[in-house]
Amino acid sequence: MTSELPPAKRGLVLAACLAALFTAAVEGTIVATAMPTIAADLGGFSLLAWVFAAYMLTQAVTIPIYGRMADLYGRKRVLFVGLGIFLVGCVLCGFAPSMLMLVVFRALQGIGAGAVMPVTLTIVGDAYPALERVRVQPIIASVFASSSIVGPALGAFIVQHIGWQLIFWFNIPIGLIAIVMLARFYKETPRVVKHALDITGALLLMISITCILIAMLQADKLGWWTLPLTAAAVLIFLLFLRVEKRSPEPLLPSLLWRDRTLFACNVGSFGIGGALMGVSAFLPTYLQTVMGSSVLESGIALSIMSVSWPLAAMLGSRIIMVRTTYRTCALTGGTILVTGGLAIAVLAALPIEATAHLLWGWWPTAAAFLVGAGMGMENVAQHISMQEAAGVHLGIATASQQFMRQLGGSFGTAIMGAVLNLSLATTLPGVRDPVETMLDPTLRAKLPAPELHTISAGVTDSLSNVFWVTLIFALIAAATAWLVPYVKPGKLREHLAID
Repeated sequence: MTSELPPAKRGLVLAACLAALFTAAVEGTIVATAMPTIAADLGGFSLLAWVFAAYMLTQAVTIPIYGRMADLYGRKRVLFVGLGIFLVGCVLCGFAPSMLMLVVFRALQGIGAGAVMPVTLTIVGDAYPALERVRVQPIIASVFASSSIVGPALGAFIVQHIGWQLIFWFNIPIGLIAIVMLARFYKETPRVVKHALDITGALLLMISITCILIAMLQADKLGWWTLPLTAAAVLIFLLFLRVEKRSPEPLLPSLLWRDRTLFACNVGSFGIGGALMGVSAFLPTYLQTVMGSSVLESGIALSIMSVSWPLAAMLGSRIIMVRTTYRTCALTGGTILVTGGLAIAVLAALPIEATAHLLWGWWPTAAAFLVGAGMGMENVAQHISMQEAAGVHLGIATASQQFMRQLGGSFGTAIMGAVLNLSLATTLPGVRDPVETMLDPTLRAKLPAPELHTISAGVTDSLSNVFWVTLIFALIAAATAWLVPYVKPGKLREHLAID
């Protein structure tokens, strides 16, 4: 798809791809610590989960579409379209006048971000010979690690000292630099490849998932309308499955579910995505409302989780997997993940007075460290075993893993958002926007002590329910570790069930 590039230009193309990847990767983390402040400013805290779910849903569904389009119309052209849509969404998010409009603009961001991951990795594959790609992979992985570390702390700093709008505008110059560099240094050789884009399947899947997400997130307001909306989601999903069977190039090929290794990777990624968003989206809210932490302190807690992920992945891949098996590494990671999720759930279940002890100030940070370490170790075992098992289907398998991670994140935030909203409506009936009240120092100061205690207890109980759901997603991820092959790396090919 590309002409042979000299080493100097390959390095520049790689730098441009890394910049593009960073914009999409950091967008998922930089917003987390800022969301409580944004919700307090714009109002509409009940839509908080949608800010995350809308971005991940549209990104997930468009990933396979962009991958097909890159083969049809060229990598550079498709990436420029995706990056352009993403950057326009960034600009609009900063100008959002309400939470509802922020959700709409985040969905637009996700539509553009769906192009970044598959197309940039394809460009790197085009630009580098096969033997050199092994050297490049750690550099690519470092982008995700650095964005996870930088994002929460940077988001907290920007909100505290500048203004939340900048967390969306921060990516604009980086994205423009990536576009200019690719336009200048990446040269494509046109090639005609016939593909049948499964647009119908993609639209049906998006409509089905959107319906079920609305039903879950707005259950407290929809009432009995939740039932027909859920039924419609199920019927549309069944229609999607029928279309998939007839499609020459289905959005989610059945081969991804026939092999136990690929199945474990996909379901495990779904669980990890849900647990990750449960901690990323709601732990800052708990820290700032219940424990009285600052935005910066909650950002540091999430950064600790992001640090432990790559460290555990390195430990798992270079020591545990090499000396034992894929499954041993995955089970170790799954156990650590569940331990961290349980620690957060137990902390949130404690009475407010108990969390005032100095020990509990360190507890959420330590728990976040365990969650990140568990995810990193289990994910690396499932990902590498998936790569070995996939064989010639590596591209499709890799895309499906990312799709399922995003889908898990979308469903996770939707379910947890629904649990939070319903819990608040049950424990604090008649109280308007209790979380926003707790986040606003001025409003909190005006409340009488008994009323403040009542609202604090209600918010604590509601967030506690959210973290128990997070633990369920962690258990789903950990359970799939038993399906990971009990073999050492390099000895999995004889177990391959898909050719």
